[in-house]
Amino acid sequence: MTFQQAQDFICKSRLEKSISSFLPLKRRKWKLYHNKGSLLCLAEPEKKRFQEEKFKNLLRQALNSPYYSGVLEKAGLNPDNAMLEDLKKLPFLTKEIIRRQGDSLLAKSKSRLYQNASGGSTGEPIVFYQDKNYRENVWATMMVILEMCGWYYGARVARLWGAPQDKRRFRTLRGRLIYFFQNTRFYDSFNMSEENMLKYHYDMTRHKPDIIICYASSIYLLAKFLKKRGLKPSYPSISINTSAETLLPHMRSTVTEVFGRDVYDKYGSREISGIACECSLHRGLHVFEDNVILECVDPITGKDVYEKPGELVVTDLNNLGMPFIRYRIGDMGVISREMCPCGRNTIVLKKILGRITDNFYLKNGKIVHGEYFTHLFYGIRGIKKFQFIQEQEGEFTLDIVKNGNYTEDCLKRVLLGIRDVIGEDASLKVEFKDRIPDTSTGKHRFTISNVKRDFI
Repeated sequence: MTFQQAQDFICKSRLEKSISSFLPLKRRKWKLYHNKGSLLCLAEPEKKRFQEEKFKNLLRQALNSPYYSGVLEKAGLNPDNAMLEDLKKLPFLTKEIIRRQGDSLLAKSKSRLYQNASGGSTGEPIVFYQDKNYRENVWATMMVILEMCGWYYGARVARLWGAPQDKRRFRTLRGRLIYFFQNTRFYDSFNMSEENMLKYHYDMTRHKPDIIICYASSIYLLAKFLKKRGLKPSYPSISINTSAETLLPHMRSTVTEVFGRDVYDKYGSREISGIACECSLHRGLHVFEDNVILECVDPITGKDVYEKPGELVVTDLNNLGMPFIRYRIGDMGVISREMCPCGRNTIVLKKILGRITDNFYLKNGKIVHGEYFTHLFYGIRGIKKFQFIQEQEGEFTLDIVKNGNYTEDCLKRVLLGIRDVIGEDASLKVEFKDRIPDTSTGKHRFTISNVKRDFI
């Protein structure tokens, strides 16, 4: 028996689940997972009651937050009597409010919370906190999302990913054990040179993953590379699960053509994960309404809009440690009232607009995913907004909008991280600006590369 066959046997035997079932905290996660699939099919009255109870509980916890206690008092809202319709009485939560209010948004002691940070798909870095309840729900939701993509327990998974948190975890002994029991291999999407893409292809050919979890632009880049080289992948055997960026129609078409498998898109963010995912009918993304209340509003009037583009506003029903209520996530989208024929009774996110990350093509042959530069800004409090631009192959510009917390030290880590990739001989110009304009879709592009390669 080979090492891979032994791993398949252990994973498919659900040894990890058997061991974890003896641990109370793990049992709660498994219970959440088993409930979530059925919650997607609740009839409308039951779904509304379930959401309303979670909404009330969120407001009760929010009273412990200095910021939200004031907001609820001003709105005249008593959590015990609150209805879903009362959500509209509350103001929007913005990234600027999060930066300005800081710890006054916390509803639990910081010692009981997990710090997280985001460079933000809108290019506005923020620091925030999440609690154990949020993390458990995210894990359970990810299991359901994978099942919607055809995953089964023990299936081989390839992660074409680049988030530093996930890469660091993979390098630790604990992380390697987790990935072993998840039958998962990691492929760095932040370093996709042609040489590395060839290595990824040959390794996946040997590994034969059933599912690929990936950044949308990374799998698109790999698909175009393989097509140009005339290489026909024999993987994955089931499906491809994309996220982190907008999966545009031409990207889906190319990936489907090259790999010959269904592509399932999902939507979420570092701040609020597990918002929505496609089913096998591909009529749009099912919103996990047990996790969130998703609004699509006119950016000017604030009124709900359906079947046409609007700003996406998310209320997270799971993070009770630092509530995100009516959070302007920074994306535009289209929500439909039309139900999907698959039987899941949820609202459907028809389109996500403007979430595009560029790849950067360097002189040394490396192709670096734009998310690499975004992650450098995680936890930097002195920068309100940024945009990183590759003008030519060896010329770069970093535009910065400072806030009141800015010091010279804020940029040191960022510039070191940029130089580590682009090299010392590249031209890097830093410009401080009062504002960075958004695109015509209302989206801020945080990385822009004006360099393309011939296999694109």
